[in-house]
Amino acid sequence: MFSQQDPRGVTPQAPESTAVYNTTGLRILILEGQNAVNSLTAQEAVSPVVQVLDAVNQPVEGATVTFEVPPTGPGGTFAGQIMATVKTDSTGQATAAFTPNSIAGPFVIKVTATFEGQTKTARIRQTNDARVLEATLPTPPKPWYKSGKRWALIGAGAGAGIAAAVILTRKGRTPTITISPGTIGIGGPQ
Repeated sequence: MFSQQDPRGVTPQAPESTAVYNTTGLRILILEGQNAVNSLTAQEAVSPVVQVLDAVNQPVEGATVTFEVPPTGPGGTFAGQIMATVKTDSTGQATAAFTPNSIAGPFVIKVTATFEGQTKTARIRQTNDARVLEATLPTPPKPWYKSGKRWALIGAGAGAGIAAAVILTRKGRTPTITISPGTIGIGGPQ
């Protein structure tokens, strides 16, 4: 093959082709079911939902996803079986309807995704509990800016500004107070 160099000594390269999926580094993102509590009283469970992504975080359509629970002990079934195999949809998502068995305790749902020779596994932890009346997902904590703490921080800031103004006024100085909107960042997430 003939290769021609430009005056700077650089050999031109052919542009790389873009593949539909880059499966090096296939990933499984757990969307629903992680740390869920299934109700043995109501025989309700949180069905697992996952999304399969490629190395550049694009959804992978048509990947084979297998959900598998332990054959003994706490767990359940997928349509009467301990294993369910489904294909991902156009958003890369897959799910399988899950029914808990009658044994209380924690268990793991093993998730295996396969696409074009690539395989990735993940684990979804759940618990069967006879004391709960309905199946539940854990409630994520509220971000600090959506809680009552936000107003406490704003009030504290306003109070500090008023106190400074009073002190400066008593010392014979004219205070200048500027309030501008912005982000208040104190501490980590609560």
